[in-house]
Parts: sequence; C-alpha cells; structure tokens
Amino acid sequence: MSEVRVHPSVAQRIIIKFLVNENVSANEIYARLMVQFPDDLLLKRSQFYKWVKAFKEGRERVENRPHNRRPRTSVKQDNIDRVEQLILEDRRTTIKEMAEEVGISVGSIETIIHKHLRYRKVSARWVPHLLNFDQKFTREEICERLLARYDAEGDDFIKKIFTTDETWVHYYTPLSKRATMEWRKKNEGAPVKAKRVPSAGKILCTVFWDMRGVLYVDFLRTQKTINAVYYSNLLENHVRPAYRSKRRDIPIRSAILLHDNARPHTAEHTRTCLAKLRWETLEHPPYSPDLSPCDFYLFGPLKEALGGEQFQNDDDVENFVREWLDSQSHSFYERGMRMLPHRWRKCVDIRGDYLEKV
Repeated sequence: MSEVRVHPSVAQRIIIKFLVNENVSANEIYARLMVQFPDDLLLKRSQFYKWVKAFKEGRERVENRPHNRRPRTSVKQDNIDRVEQLILEDRRTTIKEMAEEVGISVGSIETIIHKHLRYRKVSARWVPHLLNFDQKFTREEICERLLARYDAEGDDFIKKIFTTDETWVHYYTPLSKRATMEWRKKNEGAPVKAKRVPSAGKILCTVFWDMRGVLYVDFLRTQKTINAVYYSNLLENHVRPAYRSKRRDIPIRSAILLHDNARPHTAEHTRTCLAKLRWETLEHPPYSPDLSPCDFYLFGPLKEALGGEQFQNDDDVENFVREWLDSQSHSFYERGMRMLPHRWRKCVDIRGDYLEKV
C-alpha cells in the first residue's frame, strides 16, 4: 500500500483541531507546532489563530473549501485574434486602448499579448533615411557587384581602396551617456550630469585613409563647408602627393576612391578632376553611411575620444585629432576596411535594408 503524503499545512490543522478538542490553550498548541515544524513550513500566527477560532466554532474540515471561481473566458481564441488584428492595424496602440476595444480586462490583454501572441514592444530604430523599394534595390545591386569583384580579386581589391568623409569637430563635445556610466551599489543612486550641447566653435575635418592608416587630414576653418572646387583642389594638390609618398608600392593610378554621394563629391568639377587623376571611384549607393568606413567605423571612436575635451582654438582641435589618428595602430585601420566585404554581403542578405550591428 502506497504512503499517502499529507501537506504540512493540513497536518498542522489536524493537530490544531485535535488539541482544540482537548481544550489545550492556543499558545501551548502553537509552541508544540514550533517544535515539530521548521520555520519555513510553520503556519503564520494569523493563519493559526483563524484555524483555532474556526475549530472552536465547530468546523470539521481541515482542508480549504473548494472555490467556486468563474472560469476565465476572456482569454479565448476570438479575443486573441481580435487583439492581434488591433496590433497589426496600429503597432503603437496601447494595452488600455485594446482592453477598451475588445471589452476585456487589462490583465487579460497582457496575458494574450505576452503568453499567446508573444509580442513585445520595442522602440523605433533611428536610420539615416527611410528607404523606398528602388533605393533598397539599388543598394542590393551595387553590393552584389562589389562582392563579385571582391570574390574575383580578393585582398588586392581592398588594398587599393582609400576612403574619405568629413565631420565637424567642436571646441567642446559632451560626454556620451555611455561614457558617464559608473559602477554604483543599489542604494547609492545614479550619478547626475547637466545636459550640455556641442559648442558653437567648430572646424570641418576631412580624413583620407586606407587599410594601412591615414593618408591625409584636412581642416577647414571659419566654419565654412566644402564645395566641389575646394574638394578637387584637395584631391589634386594634397591627397595625390600624400598617396605617392606613403604608398610607393601601389601605382597611384590603380587607387580606388570610396566617397559618398555628397554634392561636392559628385559635381561635374570633381568628376573632371578624378578623370584627370585617372582614379577610379568605387560605386556607393545613395543614403548609405552604413557602407562608408568613415561613418560606421572611424568617426564613432573619434567622437568618443573628443567627449569631455575642451579646446580654446582651432590649433588645439587640429593637434588633438591628428594625435588621435596617429595613435591608432595599423590593425585598427585594416580592420575597418576589411569590414567592407562583410557589410556588402549583409546588405545583400537583408535585401538592401540598413544594417544594424555586424
């Protein structure tokens, strides 16, 4: 015959009922229970006295009375389907709005969303541009062609590429939220920081680099922006000599320039200059900073390094940026350029959409 296991709470009620019928005092009964049962199984005093009172009043059952609860009918298939329909119609709808629309409780809506539909609410991801179908198709096509060329030429293709872009460098760049994070104990609270914005003083920095390192850095002062004439002069009179002196083992006419589709880069004057230099321009789809090594790789760490730094003049800014660029190892620049084929492939895999993390 198998042993019948009695729940500890039921066992205590049996003892309480027996001793109450023996006219033993409540305090003595509880003292006996404390000896027989460990603290984690012992009835709470409030529960104990409720059972003592119930047995004194003539209660016979030691088990809890069965509850006559109304069966849950809100979480059923037609409500589940209706909630999903509301979500698909408006991804930003709230739980309260759905509860009012369906006519069931907020708790039932939460059960349907999380346990049955497996939805979770996430924040929107910032992207440089809302791409339409044609723009995604163009990105995918160009990346396919670049991948085909990489597969055919291998590392020689990547070694010939040098890239460039511009970024503003301010006299003061606030620390990022991530940079201000500190280790704190639970009761210490979070550190506080006044909200700051970048200073008005700034200069435009243009960096030319390849997998071996920096080729040339230009700083445009007095808060001007680059036009086609300035950019063409930069290429012909500064970048070309720098390339000749720093990359003697690579024929300069085999160099491939990767820049974005900003107006100074695509203007007729610039195209004429590039034809004169006999430099190939690598295909680069519009609205694609996620495929530009300056944007997805170089400028982020540079801005992190600038966080919290304060400069008094343009010379201080230039010196800091030059020193930071020079301090980066060859492997740092090589890693950034070698990410290109992987990002091209990822872009093809997601049918031309923007890359998140690669």
